[in-house]
This record gives sequence, C-alpha cells and structure tokens, in this order.
Amino acid sequence: MTRTAFAFFFFLFALSSFSQQEINGRVLYMQTRKPVVSASVTLHPVGSKSILAYTVTAKDGSFTLKHGHLPDSVTLTVSAMTIERQSKTLKSNAEAVELLVAEKAMELEEVVVKAPKIRQTGDTLNYSVSSFTDETDRNIGDVLKKLPGVQVLSSGQILYQNKAISRFYIEGLDLLKGKYSLATQNVDASKVATVQIWENHQPIKALKDMDIPETAAINLKLKDAAIGAFFATAQAGAGLPPVLLSNEAVGMRFTRSQQNMLVYKGDDTGRDISRELTAHYNTLGDSQTNFLSVIAPSAPSIKEQHFLFNDAHIASLNDLRSLKKDLTLTSGINFMYDRQKSSSLSKQEIFPNQSDTIRIQEDMDARLLKRELDGSFVLEENTDTRFLNNTLRFKGSWNTKNSGVTTDEPITQYLKQPSFHIANEFEYILRKNDKRNSVKARVEYISQQHSLRVSPMLFEDLQNDDSLARQEVSLDRFSAEASLSRNKNIKRISIGYTTRVSFNRYLMESNLYPGFDSRPPADSVQNRLCRSETRFIVSPSISYLTPSAFYASLSFPINYLVLNRNDKVRDIKQNEGHLLFFPFFVTQYPFNSRICFSSNLSFSNDIASVNEDYLGYILTSYRSMNRNDGLLPENRRTSAIANLSYKNPNTTLFMYLQLGYDILWQNMLYGVNYNGILSSRTNILHPNTSHNYRIGYSLGKSIDAINSEVKITGGYLRSTAIAMNQGQISDYSSDLYSLSSNITTNISRKVIFKHEASYQQIHSKIRDNKMSPVNYFSQDISTALTPLKKLTFTLSFNHYFNDMIESSARSSWFGNVRAKYRMKNVDLMLDWTNIFNTKRFVTASYSDISSYYAEYSLRPAEILLRLRFKIF
Repeated sequence: MTRTAFAFFFFLFALSSFSQQEINGRVLYMQTRKPVVSASVTLHPVGSKSILAYTVTAKDGSFTLKHGHLPDSVTLTVSAMTIERQSKTLKSNAEAVELLVAEKAMELEEVVVKAPKIRQTGDTLNYSVSSFTDETDRNIGDVLKKLPGVQVLSSGQILYQNKAISRFYIEGLDLLKGKYSLATQNVDASKVATVQIWENHQPIKALKDMDIPETAAINLKLKDAAIGAFFATAQAGAGLPPVLLSNEAVGMRFTRSQQNMLVYKGDDTGRDISRELTAHYNTLGDSQTNFLSVIAPSAPSIKEQHFLFNDAHIASLNDLRSLKKDLTLTSGINFMYDRQKSSSLSKQEIFPNQSDTIRIQEDMDARLLKRELDGSFVLEENTDTRFLNNTLRFKGSWNTKNSGVTTDEPITQYLKQPSFHIANEFEYILRKNDKRNSVKARVEYISQQHSLRVSPMLFEDLQNDDSLARQEVSLDRFSAEASLSRNKNIKRISIGYTTRVSFNRYLMESNLYPGFDSRPPADSVQNRLCRSETRFIVSPSISYLTPSAFYASLSFPINYLVLNRNDKVRDIKQNEGHLLFFPFFVTQYPFNSRICFSSNLSFSNDIASVNEDYLGYILTSYRSMNRNDGLLPENRRTSAIANLSYKNPNTTLFMYLQLGYDILWQNMLYGVNYNGILSSRTNILHPNTSHNYRIGYSLGKSIDAINSEVKITGGYLRSTAIAMNQGQISDYSSDLYSLSSNITTNISRKVIFKHEASYQQIHSKIRDNKMSPVNYFSQDISTALTPLKKLTFTLSFNHYFNDMIESSARSSWFGNVRAKYRMKNVDLMLDWTNIFNTKRFVTASYSDISSYYAEYSLRPAEILLRLRFKIF
C-alpha cells in the first residue's frame, strides 16, 4: 500500500481520538414533574453569552448537548414561552442533569407566528412543505427540487448532501421499493405537511446502533386529512399537429398500515413518462448483456419535449399491507409500452495519427419499441430483534430497434432484444443482546435471445447474393449464492465475519449467417461457450462507534475464484484459480450537530466477464465486427473519497465538499482498427494506468430577504489515460470544469421567477497536442404571473450555447407558454411549446481522437389542451 494510503489511514484514526463531550439531561415542570417539550437548551462558558451548543428538548423532556472541547465548568440555560428562564453552572463532565422549572403564564399581544422552514430533532430534519410551495408547484417532486441540501437529478434520483438516498417512505412505509418517481410525480404537494430527512438511516431495526449507514432516507408526512383518504385524479389532453394525446388516471390511499397506488399514463407530447418506473434502489441488477447494437441518433442535451417523438404508455399497481405488527407484504406490477422515433445527420472525424483522418457521415432515421413488464413481491418482518425479508422479482422485455442509415448507400438495421429475468432473495437476521447472526441466499436466472439483421453486408468477406447478414446471440445465466454472518459487540467495538459461496454459470452462443442461409456458419463467426465461476469468500470485519457518533469500519473480503471456461467450437478448456481482495475502510465523524466528515477508502482486483471470452467474430453493428484474442483481462482499482458537509436548519444553509481520487490498473489495452468506416476492436497485453481526480461542491439556502431559494453546485474532474487506435498508443488527458445554479424567487404573491443555468468548460490534450477549450452553456428562464386568484400564465425560455460550433447554430433558443386556470376540482391547462418553431438543433463535441457533429430534427410548434380533475 502506498505512503499516501498509510497517511490517510493514520489521519482518520487520529481523528477518532478527538471525541466530543456530551451533557445529557431532562427538563421537568417543578410541580407536576411532567416533561417540558420543545424548550430551548443552550450551553455557555461561565460568565459569557457565547453559545457552545444548542438543542431543544424531546417529547420526554430529554436533551443532549455535544461539543468538541468544553471548559471545566459551563453554564446550562433552559428557556421557553411557558416556563421561567433558568440557568445552572455545572462541571462539563456531568453525566445527567435534571432541571426543575417553574411554569409561567404570559399575557401576549396578538402576533403572527411564522413556523420555521426547517426544524431539526435529533437525526431528523423536518422541511415544512408549505414554506417552499408556490403557485407553479403541483406534485411533491416540484417542492423537493427547492429544498436546501436536496438534489433531484434529471433521472429522478434524489440526493441528500450529494449522496443518493437509501429509502423513500410515505408515512414510514416503503411502498414503491425504489420506484419513488411514481410518488414524486403523482403525490399532490398540497397533501404533504412535512418532508423528513432521516440522516444515517438504518432501515433494519435489529442493526440499530450496530451498523451506521452513511446515507439518509426521505419520509413524507401527510396532512391529517390526507391519511386514510382515497384520492383519484384523471387527465384528458389533446392537441395538434397532427394529433397529440396526454391522458392519465391516478389513484392512491395511504395509512400507517396499508397503502395503495395505481397509475396509468399515456403521452405522445415528448414527455418521458417511462422514467417514473426507474428503480433507484432495490434494483434487479443488470438484466441484459448487450453484444449487439444499432447505429442510431443519440439523445441531444436539450429538454426532451423538443426532440422526443414518442407514444408512451405506463401502468403501475402497488400495494402494501400489514399482516400483523412489524410484518408487511408489498407487491408491485409495472408495464411500459414506448414507441420512439428519431432522426439526425452526424459527421465524425477520427484522427488515429497526425497524418490520417477517417470521416464517417451518417443520415439516420431510427425507431425504438420498448415493451417491458416487471414485478416484485416482498414479505418483510422488521422488529428490534429479528429481521426477515424474502423478495421475488421478475422482468420481461420485448424490445426492438430498427434504423435506416444512409452513407454511400442506404443501410437497414433491425435488432430484436427479448429477455427474461427472475430472482429470489432471502435474508434473516437474529439479534440477541450484543450478538447478531444473519443468513442470506439468492437464486437468479437470466435468458436472452438477441438478433441483428443488416442489409447490405459491408464486410467483403461475408457478402452474399442475398445482400443480408443475420447475427444471433443467446445468453443464459444461472447464479446462486449463500452466506452466513456473525457479529458481536464488545463495548464500542463490533467484530464479525461473513462466509459466502456463490456460483455463476453462463451459456453463450452466437452465429453469423449469410443471407437467409440457416446452415452452420464458419467457425470464425460462431461461438459456443460455457463459463462457470465459483467463489469462496471470507470477509472479516471490525467497526468502532463512540458515544459522540464517531464511526469507523474496516472490512477485508478475501475471494478465491475458481474459473472454468470451455470454448466448444475451438475445443479450448481453461481452468484457473484467482485470489482476489476487496478491502474497504469507512469513517464518519460529526464534529458537532452541523459539521460532519466522512470518508471511504477501497481497493479491488478482478477479472473480466463473459463479454471478454468469445473468440469468434460477432457483428456488433452494421460497421463493427469484434472478437477477443483469448487473453484474460485483469484490473485493480483503488478509490478514496472524503466528504465534508455542513447544515444549519436555523439559517437554512446547507453545504458539502467532496474530494475523490481513483486509480485503475489494467493488464490490457483496448483499441479500434479502422478500414474506411468499418472497424474492429483490438486488444493487446499492455499494462496501463488511468487516474481520475475530482472535486465537487454544493450550496443551498433560503434567502428570506428576497423570498428566494438558491442552489449552487460545481466541480472539477481531471482524467489521464492512454488510448490506442490503428495500433498507435497515445497519451490522453482532459480537464472538466462545471458550475450550475438554480434560483426560485417569489417577487410577490402574483409573480414567481425561476432561473436555472449550467456551464461546462473542457480542456483536452492528445499526445502533445492541446486542443482549444470547449464551452457549453444552457439556461432555463421562466416567469409565472397570477393576475387573478385562479389564473396563472407561465412564460419560459430554454437556451443552449456551444462555442465549438462556428455557425449561428452555436446558440439555440426555445420558447414555451402555459396558461392554467384552477377551479374547485378541475385544472384547465393550455400549453404552447416551441413557439419559435425551431426545427433543428446542432451539437458538437470531441473525445480522445475524434470530433463529432450532429444535426437533430425537432418537434414543431405544438398546442396542447389538458383537463385535470379530481374524481375523489
């Protein structure tokens, strides 16, 4: 291990020696000895007004004050509207303090009390939804985007202090099992009283105080009137040109023991409603291994409503019910049908060396049809001493892609990608005092039968009278895994181990047929592989937790892999054993209730998957044929991440800073050889190392003086590596600077202004050639006017700038107008999108040895009238 790593370890362990001091106590009424709730408790140096620590009393009157360094004696002060102020001087090492206070009656003048936007109780942050809501917000997702410390990515994933949330609850229950975009996009913000952030959330009760997660969870606290009520809404929408439809029906009911949500949506107006079915945790894993692809337009970096030609339908049925106390059954079934079309003209220039240039120009017209069905059934018991979970998941997809490409001649491509995936996972944890035992098991099966047809065939050696090539690839995978874990707490230290056995078996077959001929092809274009992986893993672990919440954990998994590979076409059998290591070290140190430091350091070494096993050629696209050389790729990765976060609910200021470093060593170097526009992948035994350095930061705050919610994020990423093309190896480096901002300002009750901007600058260097920096800038500007109580007009503009484009197309503007009229149970909305009728969008970029230019066809100016009404 490097000196840097040793220094990193030493620093983190040294940090643990600076434990915080705690003062615990209770505040009670003197006469009744009942607890005083929500009283302010402050800690001061004796004779000084400066505050060392601050908190409020809990429901039982208890409090805990923490500080890194306290003088020998301190003054404790408690105050509230209903009690006489009281101060007490005590030693800083006092264990428990009981304060008896006198009740005070006050005659108050009439005042308006404004509830705080954010309130903290222990590890829970409470965001008042009404404090962040304006006339333009409909669903709770609109509100989440404005909460300080919370980020909502374009994919719908939610981050808190730059870390993805681990759970999303509604009234303490996880109905959607990771598909929480269904809630953020459909739960009415007016039904939610509070958004709670549960920091360091441990979803398994039996692991409380034994395993401290780094991540947080979100919980939606509904208004009392919304709990147990059934809500149903529907939308009917139509527009032109030529005929646009936007329809939906949503029903939901939430209690603390039973929850239901039913969603149907159909849309062809450019909204990607399929994103609502994305699972952000509890995922099924990689359902497909894609060997084949279709050359088709990639999505441009603009809003989907301008370029996405779609006809999408989704349906989702979700149910959670408590069978008895702490025992729940959760089920969900989801279906998606999405037909998309896109067209673009792309030009790519590849510079394999300083003298050669390869030019590829493609006029593409593509069609995508996605049909996917998935479901899950989860039985879970979660008590303080026992946890049981059995999860059955399945997914079937019947997706097709076809694309017409015009280069020197027209080419057609048609790809079928049916697949099926089923998995069952079981976990049982039993806790007895300071000991816990757990058992896990998993069984999984994946089957896929993919087929690609290309006409005409461009590779001369495989051309035929039918002017057609048909590539078929099938892959079946079966895997099983079982593990046993034991842990014991010895005061502040937890020691444990896990033993695990896993087995994976892959059966892969591929054939490249010329034309309609179904006879067995030549050996050079067929594969029949059997790969089995048996892993024996022992993972000792130790963790340390102090009363001040400093946490450190070290795990050292040792993995012995038995790898068997059998190429039945070439009669090659290989049996090998590999010793692999995956150690990781995690720390978390809260300096106080506002500042927290966390870090993790990890190492892993592994070998390549079944994707690297096939030795026969596969037609991966109409202009690419690839195979492997029989070498076994190996890699080693070391990663280090340090996070520093700050939060102050009283001032609504949230900040974080992240530093990261990755180093990846590989024994093989991959490259591409070109013959005109045709290409084939190549690899050589050439050990190489790549480095990534990154910095990320964020700031979020409510500025009440100007009625604004402000967020700023930024970062820096430096990458260094080597690349190989046409057999020539070149050094490559890039530097990416990014900055983005988001501001929402309520100028008045009738005027709301929003501005979102993003800027990127990229510097690249290939060999000794420094390329000119490229600047990207985008911004969204919107103003909402409410001239009448029920009527809102919204005018918005989207702007995109790319200085790599030399023509006037480097700057593109889009305009949109919306009118919304609210009645008691009906919302009437009229949208006019792309009011300038912008018909094309141009983008340009470059990578290690190539430049890329593309022109996209866009949706025309469109008008859509929608009627959304409440059924219940």
